[in-house]
Amino acid sequence: MITIRPAPVRGRDGRPGIRHGIPAMLLALVAATSAWGQGPRQVVLTRETKDHPPSMADAGLEVLFRFEPTGLSLLRPYRRGKIPVLFVHGLWSGPWSWSRMIEDLEADPQIMDRFQFWTYGYSTGDPILYSASLLRRDLEEVRRKFDPAGTDAAFDRMVVVGHSLGGLLAKMMVQDSGDRLWRITTSDRPFDDLAGDPDDLGLFRRCLFFKPRPEVRRVVFIATPHRGSRVDRGPLQGLALRVVRVPAPLRAAHDRLVARNGPGAFREFVRRGLPTSIDELGWESPTITGLGELGLADGVVAHSIIADLRDPPRAGGSDGLVSYDSAHLDGVASETLVSSAHNCQAHPAVSREIRRILADHGGR
Repeated sequence: MITIRPAPVRGRDGRPGIRHGIPAMLLALVAATSAWGQGPRQVVLTRETKDHPPSMADAGLEVLFRFEPTGLSLLRPYRRGKIPVLFVHGLWSGPWSWSRMIEDLEADPQIMDRFQFWTYGYSTGDPILYSASLLRRDLEEVRRKFDPAGTDAAFDRMVVVGHSLGGLLAKMMVQDSGDRLWRITTSDRPFDDLAGDPDDLGLFRRCLFFKPRPEVRRVVFIATPHRGSRVDRGPLQGLALRVVRVPAPLRAAHDRLVARNGPGAFREFVRRGLPTSIDELGWESPTITGLGELGLADGVVAHSIIADLRDPPRAGGSDGLVSYDSAHLDGVASETLVSSAHNCQAHPAVSREIRRILADHGGR
């Protein structure tokens, strides 16, 4: 199936445009936390078209986001022997946020000869563990669709690049939860002691118990809040929390499990209602803490790209949303600081570092 999605309206600075005085970030928030959650999930072949970009007069939600696919998307037909690079966007964003970086990478013949580029779109207000479970499912589906016999060695050298919240999803592709995440975030009781409908139990098991994806061998974290964010989001957070809605099937499964097992079966953080990603991104929230304690799978190479508002950039600063002490991760193969605000995917230094990492990966 081929899905064509138009390029979003952008201002002179390359960022999404503004309509009727409403900041594009808020438009993206509404779209990412409501419209996407209602759309179909599928692995699709897609290619942006710039022939007829929408005008500013038409830059409403329905134009900016209606064609943004939810799920894993291949930007060109699948090619055996080319290493997949999967880009995962952050909060209040979408796959379009990678457009400039992908264009830069595709302009390099050596990179294009060895790699193919994919994106993953998701409803960014959903619980982080739920979004990661959908990404794992999509990776399983794309493997079944394009390499069911597991004979394409390049598939097993996948690189996942995540920005902000997307970096946490990327990290979960190379982590083994064991029962540690369950105990930190949800309950002291063994999961198997819970009573409930098999479908409800299965849904929560997929979110909270997972193994590293074997095809992912390298991850890149860009401005990723590994310890959460200390930023007081004030009115914007209040708007976000009013707009964000946990998907109805997930919320209903939670409510049934709490009712069936009694409130003592779950921690207060979960018992009072499923947290959204906005809740979970608070500084050292239970989810953030649990993921931080898991570490990364053996044999996976990780890199950090950290933005800093100062020039020159240096340790100890912040990009306005994520501080250095949250974005820093011990044990990575490289850590690169760039002078930029949080949304740094289009920064030339970030593109250069991604190109360097891919050149190293492709040469091995």
